[in-house]
Amino acid sequence: MKQKFLKDLGIDIDDETEDVLQQFDLNGFLDQISDNRLKEKNKIINDIQNKEQEGNKKKD
Repeated sequence: MKQKFLKDLGIDIDDETEDVLQQFDLNGFLDQISDNRLKEKNKIINDIQNKEQEGNKKKD
């Protein structure tokens, strides 16, 4: 969560907590995890397609 959002909710945060929140941007972290998963899936799909194409070439 962003510091402004917490302050808008009336939650007081001290300087130490604000520093921690700045270092750990949860949204960015989750976006990176999602990107990594998509890259892994794309690699697996490409590997399968390449193997299938190689198999088809051997049959011809």
